Amino acid sequence: MCGVCGTFSPNGGGDRSIAAAMHSRLVHRGPDETYSLNTQTISVKLGRLGFTGLVDGWQPAEDRSGRYVAMTNGEVFNSQALREKVGTDRQINGVDVSVVPELVAQYGIEGLRLVDGQFATVIFDRAANSLFLARDRFGICPMYYTVTGSDVHFCSEMKPLVQCVDRPWKVDIGAVDQYFSMGNIVAPRTLVKEVQAVPPGGAVKFDANGQETQRYWRYGEFSPATRPVSGEALREGLKESIRDRLQADVEIGAYLSGGFDSTAILMEAAALADQPVRTFSVVFDDPGLDEGRFQRQVADTVGSKHEQILCSQNDIASRFEEMVRHCCYPQRETYNVAAMILASTVRSSGIKGVVSGEGADELFFGYDSYAFDSATRSNRSSRAENEQAWGRADFGWEVNWRKLSQRREAYLAPLAQEALKGHEFWRTRLIPFSDDEVKSLSAMQLRSIADVYVQMSGHLLGDHGDSMLMGNSIEGRYPFLGNSVVSLALQAEDSAKVVDFEGKACLKSAYEGIVPESVLRRGKHGFTAYDLRSVTDARTWDDWRGLVEASGIFTPDCIEKTTGQGGADKWDFRLSAISIAMIMDELGLGL
Repeated sequence: MCGVCGTFSPNGGGDRSIAAAMHSRLVHRGPDETYSLNTQTISVKLGRLGFTGLVDGWQPAEDRSGRYVAMTNGEVFNSQALREKVGTDRQINGVDVSVVPELVAQYGIEGLRLVDGQFATVIFDRAANSLFLARDRFGICPMYYTVTGSDVHFCSEMKPLVQCVDRPWKVDIGAVDQYFSMGNIVAPRTLVKEVQAVPPGGAVKFDANGQETQRYWRYGEFSPATRPVSGEALREGLKESIRDRLQADVEIGAYLSGGFDSTAILMEAAALADQPVRTFSVVFDDPGLDEGRFQRQVADTVGSKHEQILCSQNDIASRFEEMVRHCCYPQRETYNVAAMILASTVRSSGIKGVVSGEGADELFFGYDSYAFDSATRSNRSSRAENEQAWGRADFGWEVNWRKLSQRREAYLAPLAQEALKGHEFWRTRLIPFSDDEVKSLSAMQLRSIADVYVQMSGHLLGDHGDSMLMGNSIEGRYPFLGNSVVSLALQAEDSAKVVDFEGKACLKSAYEGIVPESVLRRGKHGFTAYDLRSVTDARTWDDWRGLVEASGIFTPDCIEKTTGQGGADKWDFRLSAISIAMIMDELGLGL
């Protein structure tokens, strides 16, 4: 994993100092080496966090003709197989991502669908004087960009981009509404107006004629196999993906939450490794939050070298603002502080990468909501807004329409409410599927697609994953998102994934007798930490109240709000208001 940034000026005359300034703020993403690409029209910097080709690899990489040159952040786990397909590299570049420009040379941007990996890449076409910014299938690696006049500025993180490109920046009130409606912001939208995220599985092309977004892959092409997907096939697919993600010239550790997903990964990783796996987990001194006993049981079973890191109430209170100002992404809970502390400990131990269990719930229908969708219901409420957002009037994902208007009234200042008119979250299609395509999907399949694009890509892999890990020079690797596992998930029937209202049924069945029974049968335990208000002193809370008031988009007393009518919210939107106000202050955003 690395950090990449730069400026493309198709007419020439771009300011190279902007790329240098952004790069200086990305050192945590790539402290091992720095590479540069400079021509008359493009300036790119890449800071490398090295995993492969430590001796014989470098960037930028070129295709054999020299037409395409690329700077790539991330990993191509099937690089050897791709090289056999497209031919050897005439430069004998030992880094795995060196295959990217050759794929584009031979297959166009569609060639990226062949990659099993995680990447954000900058591809420059010398012959056409055009630029592609592209991300992996699920958006594990981030990429942001803004267009100012004829110049395109891009960066692996939004904060350096906004701080180094001199223009009056404003908050995107539509993105604020997305967050207060769904607890997420969906690419290409970001919290900053005029800054966009390259969509997962997509590429944005820039040239003298403007820009165009292309999608080379999308999640949700369900194609049930003629025969049921066997437990043996699922285990073999996951094992293959884990084997690929353990390949590196440095040691790879594992996150261990104590749940099924991380446990299954660790069981397979331990069997593949020739030495005890280093495992890491967070524990709390609150019994209602702590999963320590499950973590210890699994670690003892596989013989991993395990380290538990205590996250205290004081950690949450004292480091919440630090976390928000680093990632510049709104928050709905406090767990990211624990994720930040965990990543810091991993780095201190000398480990540069970890495997983690994200993706299993989305691909194999593991959340409780899938169990409800599995029940036949004829009274699903329909709304025209749903049809515009999702393609189906009877599908609303996690949006509570009854409470939404109440929440807007409670949190948004009159000026913000007025600015929101015509920009409400539902006016944008949130998944890459047409109305006709959505009609062919089951309720659970549609929810899976929404979970991937709304929650996983932006939040679980973004501020919770990449931001917390790479803030400490740690790379996260996700075996459940490997091509072999995804293919099997798309072939498995809905009825195999949810059985008797139990999600991930086929996965759990595949690991019966392997994963400890106490872990296999335990209920879903989401990422949860201490309530922020209960652990924060009055002075700090007053300071945050001042930030919220100064933002100009929130009602002055919104963070003192208690639960509205109709029961508790799923998330604590006081944290959302506080974190958005912090980001506006950090980035100097106006309304």
